[in-house]
Amino acid sequence: MRIVNRVIMPLAAASLIFVAGCQEASKDGEQIVAKVGTQSITVAEYKGAIKRLLPEGTVEGEGAIEIKKDVIGALIEEGLILAQAGKTGVSISDAELISEIEIIKKEYGDDSFKDAVAERYGSIDSWKEEIRRKLLMKKTIAAALGVAAVVPEEAARKYYREHKVEYAFPARFRASHIVVATEESAIDIRRKLTAANFADIARKASLGPEAKEGGDLGFFGMGEMPEEFEAAVFALKVGEVSPVVKTGYGFHIFMLVSKKKGGRVAYPDARESIMERLRGDKANSELAAWILSLKKNTPIEVNEGLL
Repeated sequence: MRIVNRVIMPLAAASLIFVAGCQEASKDGEQIVAKVGTQSITVAEYKGAIKRLLPEGTVEGEGAIEIKKDVIGALIEEGLILAQAGKTGVSISDAELISEIEIIKKEYGDDSFKDAVAERYGSIDSWKEEIRRKLLMKKTIAAALGVAAVVPEEAARKYYREHKVEYAFPARFRASHIVVATEESAIDIRRKLTAANFADIARKASLGPEAKEGGDLGFFGMGEMPEEFEAAVFALKVGEVSPVVKTGYGFHIFMLVSKKKGGRVAYPDARESIMERLRGDKANSELAAWILSLKKNTPIEVNEGLL
């Protein structure tokens, strides 16, 4: 079975029908914000989803109405999927629910778990019911869409060819340096330096925090160090010591310790990550098409005035 995300977000809020009607109340006397076939989504359910899904303050100001439409869209899609669960007889056993709860508890830790439940769901029972709903949705989607999407080998190779930049890695340089306060000191040190004694002199004379490691700056690539550092180091051969270089930090002497050539991850090494990406893309496309077909065959109304 393919893996489906725990939270189903709306695929196309624009495809919903926003109307001024839908004002009838539920059997408990509460206003209905949306109808999905014979199901109703109440204002309380909608506000509860807002609280669970969105950080406080994100549904105010510019763009708030679009965010609200996304939330009601998510609830409508949940309703469509749960209706399919009822039609096809999909269910979640107590054992499946308990197993999922234990996994979540381990991820959060006891204290974080209790705080999160209290803040977002109000009670353990409400939270458990939400987890059961999410599991039921996942199981229903898996039953409807079947086994994991199959990706042809040539599709993966084509992706690799067309996304070469994603699998390229730059050259990496490992350098050491000595930094002192005056040019005179730097020139005097430079006269004595060789590749063999560089680390010892760095430990004794350098003012940089790397002095205790013999001036070792570690590996770095283009754009990771000040421009003056890179200009000096990239021009050196392995084992070569630079002239004195003035920067805003003082007067430096660099030595290139080693270099790793840039290149590209070979296709066999990249293949599994590419396959996983393409399987995910194909599964998402199939999920979107399936939910769209449910929408087309189900009357949906949203009272935008209650959002």
